[in-house]
Amino acid sequence: MDLVIGIGNDWRGDDGLGPRVVDALSARPELETMAVHQLVPELAERVQRVERVLFVDAAVGTETVRLQRVEPGPHRGLGHACAPGALLEWTLLAYERVPEAWLLSIPGARFDPGTGLSQQAEDRLPEAIEVIEAWLDEHPQPVAVTNEEEA
Repeated sequence: MDLVIGIGNDWRGDDGLGPRVVDALSARPELETMAVHQLVPELAERVQRVERVLFVDAAVGTETVRLQRVEPGPHRGLGHACAPGALLEWTLLAYERVPEAWLLSIPGARFDPGTGLSQQAEDRLPEAIEVIEAWLDEHPQPVAVTNEEEA
């Protein structure tokens, strides 16, 4: 099972890229999607049950859609929210395992409250969806074996 988590707030401009991309993905067997405003340690229970997880989030200071591996890392924030690496660290501490994890960063330009996506962000949506679809296709899903094939 793969899990794609869109991170962001639709009411803060391009911060809503993660949820918007996740909502646009086509349904697939063995795929779960979810949109969250922020990552919190409580998600560790869900994350530990999958083979792979892909975090999708808006990025500041980059011009390209970027896919990169994520490893468990320290929690550096003062609040309840955490980065993907910190969530993986919580998962490892609580469940002694972590799935293969990736982060898809999508360039954002405007994060003002109450605004929709900027034109730059809208223009990146098709590319981001294409990258996710390719990521999903790289990991073939298990094929059911019938009794006839087992004999």
